[in-house]
Amino acid sequence: QDQLPSGAMLVPILAASDKTPITRMTGGLEMHPLFISIGNIDSQVHMAATSHAWQCVAFMPIPKFEVHSYYQTILQTRIWHKCVDIVTQNLKHAAAKGTLMSDPRGHLCYCFTPLVAWTADLPEQLMIACVTKNVSP
Repeated sequence: QDQLPSGAMLVPILAASDKTPITRMTGGLEMHPLFISIGNIDSQVHMAATSHAWQCVAFMPIPKFEVHSYYQTILQTRIWHKCVDIVTQNLKHAAAKGTLMSDPRGHLCYCFTPLVAWTADLPEQLMIACVTKNVSP
């Protein structure tokens, strides 16, 4: 926070996603729901499902392409990253330039919104990092 302008506030963004089956009997469709929360909420509140601390902001598609199997994952990953880019466009702008937001009391604050954590299982973490499985660093 030492690098922020005077009076500015940091609103850390937490994201989570997990590949989820939508239908099993009628085609096996899957998607990636994307959830977002802010980091200055107490962890006990974050963990309570009834607190609604996490907001579902998007459902990322997992399309099937009529291509060689080598390219299937590459194309699906590219679509996922493009969708995340579109969904988080305003957050990225607010992280870089800042934006006015109201606090719980209704006062306007100049805020910056950096992404500080992304929760996902290992296959999804590899996809987010653009790393193929079975590859050693």
